[in-house]
Amino acid sequence: MNARMCLGRHLALLTLVGVLSACAPLPMTAATPSNPAAAQELQAFPATLAGHARYVIELPALADEAEHQIELIGGKAMTVDCNAHGMDGRFQARDVPGWGYTYWVLNSRGEVRSTLMMCPPGSAKPAFVQAEPRMLRYNSKLPVVVFVPEGLQLRWRVWSAGAPREALAR
Repeated sequence: MNARMCLGRHLALLTLVGVLSACAPLPMTAATPSNPAAAQELQAFPATLAGHARYVIELPALADEAEHQIELIGGKAMTVDCNAHGMDGRFQARDVPGWGYTYWVLNSRGEVRSTLMMCPPGSAKPAFVQAEPRMLRYNSKLPVVVFVPEGLQLRWRVWSAGAPREALAR
């Protein structure tokens, strides 16, 4: 391959990386609220909780929010073997006094449990070991504030309902 062709491929690859990185979602934290109303509402929530990291999720407005839910997933990335793994803990709702808002705290010691099957050599692989997830109502008008113990991580995803189906009587 000649130098001109190689340089052209490298430039195309760098351009593609730049475009894709511009499209990548930014981590949603309290430091960068996307709308001023959410920033004002965020002031009502606790800024810190001892031994925990605060995560803030700002949801975009949807026309049909009643047909969506958000799933909170707490856990940690680690290397696992062929056994089934899980983590202790669950999300607890807490109220912001005087506001009627709810924030979430993952109560977990970070202890991982697993089955005890004998695994073949080389079965180790990276995975996200999670505590019991929590489904929440989708509401873009308020930020979702979550406190997770230090050393653990928060992941989340949006679920959407399918079209209603007619039930058949039997």
